[in-house]
Amino acid sequence: MSLSLRAKFLMLSAVIQALVVGLLIWNSLRLMNHAVNTNAERVAQEYAVTLNLSLSPYATRGRLPELNSYLTEMLSDPDDSFLRYLTILDENGHPIIAVGKRDMPLPEVLRNGGGTSFKGVRTIISDATIHARSPLLLKDNRIGSINFGLTTKDLKQARDEVMMQGVAISLIGFAAGMLMFYIFTRGIGRRLEALTGDSQQMALGDYNKALAVHGDDEIAVFTRTLNAMSAALRERIAELETSQQRLSESEARFKTLFDMAPLPLTVSDREGRIITANRALIQTFGSNALNLIGKRSDEVPFWASRLERERIWKMYRDDGAVHGAVAGVLLPDGSVGSVAIWSSSLTLDGNASIIWALLDLTEELNAKRELKDLNVSLESRVRERSAALERANADLSKALETLQHTQDELLASEKMASLGSLVAGIAHELNTPIGNSLLASTALRDRVHEFEAHVASGALRRSELNTHLQEVGTASELISGSLHKAAELISSFKQIAVDQTNDQRRAFDLLAAVQDTVATYMPRLRRLQCEVVLQIPAGLVFDSYPGGLYQILNNLINNALNHAFEHRHGGTLTVRGERVDDDIVELMFSDDGCGMPDDVLKRVFDPFFTTKMGQGGTGLGMNIVYNLVTGVLGGRITIDSAPNVGTAVRMLLPLVAPQREPAR
Repeated sequence: MSLSLRAKFLMLSAVIQALVVGLLIWNSLRLMNHAVNTNAERVAQEYAVTLNLSLSPYATRGRLPELNSYLTEMLSDPDDSFLRYLTILDENGHPIIAVGKRDMPLPEVLRNGGGTSFKGVRTIISDATIHARSPLLLKDNRIGSINFGLTTKDLKQARDEVMMQGVAISLIGFAAGMLMFYIFTRGIGRRLEALTGDSQQMALGDYNKALAVHGDDEIAVFTRTLNAMSAALRERIAELETSQQRLSESEARFKTLFDMAPLPLTVSDREGRIITANRALIQTFGSNALNLIGKRSDEVPFWASRLERERIWKMYRDDGAVHGAVAGVLLPDGSVGSVAIWSSSLTLDGNASIIWALLDLTEELNAKRELKDLNVSLESRVRERSAALERANADLSKALETLQHTQDELLASEKMASLGSLVAGIAHELNTPIGNSLLASTALRDRVHEFEAHVASGALRRSELNTHLQEVGTASELISGSLHKAAELISSFKQIAVDQTNDQRRAFDLLAAVQDTVATYMPRLRRLQCEVVLQIPAGLVFDSYPGGLYQILNNLINNALNHAFEHRHGGTLTVRGERVDDDIVELMFSDDGCGMPDDVLKRVFDPFFTTKMGQGGTGLGMNIVYNLVTGVLGGRITIDSAPNVGTAVRMLLPLVAPQREPAR
């Protein structure tokens, strides 16, 4: 049957258009399938990284079962996530966590290391699910695996919808084209030729050029549809490029984590040639570790022996990985050490590689050996030391009795020494008023003899009598005042001496007790040009032991004069007292002297501790103060001091001291 040229052209145009449409559909289907698979693998890799980072803190501590309920709740609604199931296996393939809905067992291909490997994650797509598997570091450095499934139903549905739309649009365009070719053979032919040319460019991958649209007929609609498809493809390609950028960023993060990991890590090829190493390797094995890069480990001094390397590599070849095997290596100082080795396979830049993790066990193993040797001799040493301790306990008991007796004698000696210093101060202080009284009485006696002689001569005048009376009155007042002052000093000394020797409980005024104590030190204070400031209100009456308080103040003043103001003249001693509670009084004794360093301040209350050993210091002064404040007076004491700042002694004393048995 002979066909017309128009019919032939129409048939030819229909065939060409059908081929073009078929090519577009085939290419679109190919690209969409590739895009769906690639995107699914990348999503699986991102999920694997996210799950690994989220689960690692629990996995390394053996706390993964705690997440079972949380993960079950998270996967209960399929619309909340692409994740359909999650199974975590230990190193033996036994499940630790298994949540979610799984229509089939875990793919055996992934268990055997098969499937598509994408950045360390192995995947396999089955029906509408992509199954993925990645390693997970468990407790005690065991290597388990994360197995999960992601639904690809939405991706495939979107692909099918796009393809159905493309097919439908193509069929509509094909029918419209056939009709237009039939009516307008010549014009349609030219337009189809142009459209065919542009479509071929699009089929070759040039999606940036839009197809020319002429008019508003079906071909124009078809052309716009192809342009819309091209735009959709461009957007999809842009999304894929964005995903590629995110993948690059993820690789950069992995490199950073690899470099900052605390364990020494290296990456080698299948032949054992070192590709890269992290900082921890250099820190552990020294700068010589840099020589490993680009070489096999048997080409540099790393293994303790060649047999060690062969043994580790045999484990890797037999088992596909090394799990904590201990091997001997050379340390930077030339000695032989022990390291635990782990390995795992990965793909780096498209090449099969191996990552190695090393843990230095040298010190731990040496410590275990030393501990074992120590345990062998421990029993005999315990028996020997037990016998020695029994003998030492007996000696210590005798020494303790002697020490207690010596301490009692030293305490009594310290009290007597303080009383002797008090007597010396009082004697020196009494010299002035008694000397003044003696001088005034002697002068008065001489003036009386002269006055008697003048009266006997009969030449006495009223003015001379008045002058004599004034001199007598002045001398009498001087003698009376001096003797009165001496009497007060003797009274204070008597009260302090009685209280300090008898140690009897009585009621006393705090201000009067402090004044009596300070009065006995006035000669030394004036000689050192030290000023005493009393800030104690009247009326603070204690029912306590004044002898203990006198002893405390004596020791504090002596310490200030002997230590705080040593080799210097001038200073201020401040004694401040105030009621801080109904029955508690804070007594603060402070100076602006040289202060104490921390090492002295920490031991200031220790018995027999002194900074003037061999210079007359006993080291019992502040220990006596502490015992009197906390024991006899029932209070608390603290000291604040710093070099070149001064010292402040803070005492919290009860107004009514606790009852105690009288000292023997």
